[in-house]
This record gives sequence, structure tokens and C-alpha cells, in this order.
Amino acid sequence: MSKQGRSGLVIPVPEADELLSSVAEEYPSAVREGVPAHVSVLYPFVPVAEIDDAVIETLAGLFRAQPPLPVTFGSCHREEGFVFLRPEPLDGVAELTADTRRHWPEVVPYEGAYGAVEPHLTVTMKQSRDTAAAIERDTAEWLPITAELREAWLVTFTDRWDLHTRFSFGKAA
Repeated sequence: MSKQGRSGLVIPVPEADELLSSVAEEYPSAVREGVPAHVSVLYPFVPVAEIDDAVIETLAGLFRAQPPLPVTFGSCHREEGFVFLRPEPLDGVAELTADTRRHWPEVVPYEGAYGAVEPHLTVTMKQSRDTAAAIERDTAEWLPITAELREAWLVTFTDRWDLHTRFSFGKAA
């Protein structure tokens, strides 16, 4: 799915990195290399060539207004060859995604390929049904995973994914 000149907005979930490493160890082609555990806010985001000071300032204000989000990934889900974890509660991450989309209404998540997509942490995708079912069983043993989502990353793709800018979430009052 990665293409030159693309960008994305993600919320890193380091608490799930060990899970993804374990899955990658057992199923070497199942986990995307070079991409830490994360929940996507908006992918693809604007083309890299369009990232300017105004985009960065808008993102900084948007994420600064977002208090940290405590979440739990308590259950694993599978649809065909796609295995994912849903953050609970879902509302805070979903609202942040919706707020971001209001600033960039022309950016359609996943270019509309999957219709409406709820926030999730991808464990694996594009696997056979049997492999996905095995990964789902293995993943369930790691749950629940609790995390506090504290920042968003703007990442860019030019031959590989790179961190462009980190945005800390504001503090709860």
C-alpha cells in the first residue's frame, strides 16, 4: 500500500510493539517491516510535496487540543485475512479522526477502498484465512494491552517510512 511521496498520520502504540514482534517472528511476512504498532488517524494524508508550515501548524493545534487517551485493546478481530485490535473506548480516537478529516475533507481514508473504517491497530493483513485465524488465536494470548495514547506522528514514505514530525497531545485539565 505504500507509495512514494505519501504521508500518514498515526498514533504510536509502543505497548503493542512486542506483540507485533512476536507475530513477525512466527509469521515472517505477516507484519509490515519498519512500521511500529499504531492506530491510523488518516492514511493516506496529504502528499509529501504539500506538507508545509501551515499543515504542520494546523496539526500541532489539533493534537495539542487532544488530551491523552487511555485505551485498552481487549479483543482481537478478524475479517478474512485482516487481523486487528480495536481501542476501547473507541470514541476518543474516532473523534480525533473525524476532527482531522474536517480540516482535510478531500483526504479519503484508504482512498475509499474499505468504506467506513473504525480506528484500529493492524496486526496483519492480506493473509490466507488459515494464517489469519492462527494469528488471531496467538494474538488473543497477549490481550488485554492497555496504553495511554499521548502523541501523533506525521510519517512520510520515500523508499521507506520515516518520522517527519511528532505532535504531543495536550494535557487533560
